[in-house]
Amino acid sequence: MELEVTKAFPTVIGQLRVPDAEAMNQDLQALILAEEASYLSVGRSNIGGWHSRPDFLNRPEPAVGALTTWVTWMVSQMVDATAGLGAFKGQLSVWAWATICREGAYHAPHSHPDSAWSGVYYVDADKFNPNRPLSGVLEFLDPRVGVEAVSTPGDPYGEPVRVRPESGLLVAFPSWLYHWVHPYAGQSPRIAVSFNVTLAAPDTVRTSIIEATAGRDI
Repeated sequence: MELEVTKAFPTVIGQLRVPDAEAMNQDLQALILAEEASYLSVGRSNIGGWHSRPDFLNRPEPAVGALTTWVTWMVSQMVDATAGLGAFKGQLSVWAWATICREGAYHAPHSHPDSAWSGVYYVDADKFNPNRPLSGVLEFLDPRVGVEAVSTPGDPYGEPVRVRPESGLLVAFPSWLYHWVHPYAGQSPRIAVSFNVTLAAPDTVRTSIIEATAGRDI
């Protein structure tokens, strides 16, 4: 006899370490810090820190264009991995915003309603501090209601999934997945760019998600 095991209701989280990202990150850091100095934070899930307007990918600078290319490529891979290669025939839109966390700032638990995919790119994650291992860590919560209340051999359910930020790390996940960011305890600003992806026009023929320009339609 052979036991068939089905992994039901999987939740996919993608991680990509962008190669040779140092120069792009330096340019993005300068742009974001300058934008922070130009207007007050737009309050969202952030508790403390600074949150930009959601039009960051519309900027004309080459570093923003490079980041847009990486985001759109990764989203295309996530779509193909979940829907099947070439199965998606619609069109997607992406928008993004920058965030800055200084000591004590964090992001409260939240999801991203009305979006399909969400993610974050770490421009400057600061150095890992072994004395504060959860500083700035991105944590995803198990979406299955009640699983944390059941004791099961091996305890495979109810545990959070944690991602430690690294400069140059790009993360993508389903927008409905609840997540939060632990209080940041670093010495330098923690700088990131977050994004949402939505279904824009389901009846249009998908050409290539990588051909996106201006960070809007993909």
